[in-house]
Amino acid sequence: MLRYCRPAFVAFVVITAVGTIIFSHSLLKSSAVTSLPQRLIHNSQSPAATSSSIIRRPQCKERKRVAFAKNHKVGGDTVKNILNRYGYVRNLNFLLPRSFVASLTYPYSLYPEFYMPAPPNQTFDMLVYHTVYNRTRFRQILPKNTVYLTIIREPLSHLKSIWNYYGLQNRFLIKSTGEHAILTFLNNPGRYDKKCGHGRHVPYCLTQNSVSVDLGFPATNNKRVTLGCDADQRELITQKFLRKIHDDFHLVMIMEYFDESLVLLRRLMCWTLQDILYYKANVRHYTTKRAQIPPEVRQIHKEWSYVDYSLYHHFNRTFWRRVHSAGNDFWGEVRYFRRINQKMREFCDLVSRLNPCPVSQTLVVNDTRWSPGFTIDRDFCLLARRDLSCYYSLQTERAAKTLGLNRSNLHLYGGSGPRNDLQRPVTISESLKRLNKTGSRKDENFHERVHKLRGQDVAGRHCLYCSLGSCRALDYLTHFYKDGHINSDTYRAVMRRINIKFAERCNAKNPTQP
Repeated sequence: MLRYCRPAFVAFVVITAVGTIIFSHSLLKSSAVTSLPQRLIHNSQSPAATSSSIIRRPQCKERKRVAFAKNHKVGGDTVKNILNRYGYVRNLNFLLPRSFVASLTYPYSLYPEFYMPAPPNQTFDMLVYHTVYNRTRFRQILPKNTVYLTIIREPLSHLKSIWNYYGLQNRFLIKSTGEHAILTFLNNPGRYDKKCGHGRHVPYCLTQNSVSVDLGFPATNNKRVTLGCDADQRELITQKFLRKIHDDFHLVMIMEYFDESLVLLRRLMCWTLQDILYYKANVRHYTTKRAQIPPEVRQIHKEWSYVDYSLYHHFNRTFWRRVHSAGNDFWGEVRYFRRINQKMREFCDLVSRLNPCPVSQTLVVNDTRWSPGFTIDRDFCLLARRDLSCYYSLQTERAAKTLGLNRSNLHLYGGSGPRNDLQRPVTISESLKRLNKTGSRKDENFHERVHKLRGQDVAGRHCLYCSLGSCRALDYLTHFYKDGHINSDTYRAVMRRINIKFAERCNAKNPTQP
């Protein structure tokens, strides 16, 4: 059995123009430094950030292929962004829905005409976009060594989120206000559920067993497992479905225990702590979240979404069995991960405010018993803060190049749908002309908008979709620089041009370091 040493001294080092700032692992344990102070403490005589202790970690092999069965409104966008960043940095092949409709493969459209093919003589490494899980199709598309993941949520909390996001009160024409509206629905869900759908890509109401339906439970079976049905038949159908999910998925994450789930994911995949750092994505605040549901009404919902409740209870139990048997100070890693994640956000927010000053900004995390050390810099912050649509755009740029696409043959993989106009994108030059014609030079944002468009124009010479504006100019430039389409001199020159206040805020003689 491996014996683990105590964690080495861990320091957070922010190197700025004025010196070195140290945040130590030991100091983080005190209440005095639980959050980044408003005014960072300067310490030009920084102690060594490493220890002579030998760090021993369990030996494992990194796993890179992931099928993420993304369910609706369960924290999946945050997980997807983690997977997007991981795969993007390693240049992995994503299965990408065509025509820039991220839900085009939902619900039952996981067929070649709905997604871009893999590069010649290669396979897909990651599937993270909305689709109903289908064991047969997934295994036809993805290699055998793919890890299968999903995430679920407590069913009543999930309903509240669905209720808010899709505006179900209006769809159901319920005139009650506040929490009374959702209570009206819950007292008689069968009366309302049949009245809605959300269009071609989301044809269901998403109020009855919707997480299970996303995971492949036949929606037509809902009538066989609902209130008043044969109890034995209901249990037989439900248990058969649970066994299937239990057998197919390597990890079922729980939204209510998100950080714990990520630590389990990191260990399963043999990733580093840096790989699972995150910003929350697509988080909303709404009054229904706090609605008090009486016990008798909760029971109606349990009968209505019987399979979802069974799914949640089953995997909640298996989740905690997994946690209790995890070893290697699992809870210590969770606490440490939360502190590091908070420091990462504070650091990246600081870098964002200082950008684009030519300051070497770095946050260093040393080795621990759980993960090798790593450095967080401006590039990582850009990746961590990048949104889903931008990742989708840049992944598609890469895929298009591997398939030999250009503006003349883009229609070959244009697909169908509401965004088919992408076959003839407006050029950045045309956008500049329109801005010069319609914009006011007295507008304080006018010149900044012009410079940013010029930055996009440089990247636009190498890409097919920049004119959509799915990414910021900095994302486009960094992407094409890192992928070797823009040289360092061009990158630095454009960086100075697109940041109009560069000379005022920074020493313009020192070029921005890529």
